[in-house]
Amino acid sequence: MDDGAKVFVKIDSYKDVLAVIDEVKGKLAEAKANLSKINQFRSDEEQDLQEWSASLADIEQRIGDIDTKLQEPSA
Repeated sequence: MDDGAKVFVKIDSYKDVLAVIDEVKGKLAEAKANLSKINQFRSDEEQDLQEWSASLADIEQRIGDIDTKLQEPSA
């Protein structure tokens, strides 16, 4: 096909293609928004897990301290 050759397309087909492209753009924007939400959920989840881990470490330390004091002979 010659690079300078003109291509004729039915207006109905052209409008259909434009409509499909607009729909795809909308779906793409929706997918990007969903991905952003998922990333935010993961970030929030990671923060929660770090807080829980710190809480468990604190509890473990306190239990260890209590256990040590209970094991000491009374004076």
